[in-house]
Amino acid sequence: MELRIMTKLTAQDVMTRAVITVSPDNPVEAAAERMVRHRITGLPVLDESGAVVGMVSDFDVIGKQGRLVRDIMTTQVISVSPATDLDEIGNILTGKHIRRLPVVQAGTLVGVVSRGDVIKRIAQRWTCAVCGAVERGPLAPASCPSCAADGSQFTLVDEPPMMYRDM
Repeated sequence: MELRIMTKLTAQDVMTRAVITVSPDNPVEAAAERMVRHRITGLPVLDESGAVVGMVSDFDVIGKQGRLVRDIMTTQVISVSPATDLDEIGNILTGKHIRRLPVVQAGTLVGVVSRGDVIKRIAQRWTCAVCGAVERGPLAPASCPSCAADGSQFTLVDEPPMMYRDM
């Protein structure tokens, strides 16, 4: 991750970029197999052009009847842009009771943000290069509470891999 002092986090700061997807024409079993293999609970559904046309979740696989992904997927997809503020993403995830949001730019899927990605960002640790103090949070502190060093002296420690395994 490139070091930069951020005032607001956005989808592009926390999203998973290597997204596992399915086609609407895939059998439901193929979607289930991908979820199991990658230990995830949902997949964006992309058409031939790469546009997001749905989402399929573990709930859909378990609770709906159908042979193909198109038969069980959710078609009313809420998506965000890479520039969407993390606070807004949190409000959408909790307010709509969903686990993940596709991140779309110019009609193309560029990532996924899950509740787990947001939690991992909140749990990050920052270390002051001057005194070694450790602070937790989604952003580097503006200054070190121990030695008063400028916030630019903080580096991210053990950045968790961003993935959309849901909690």
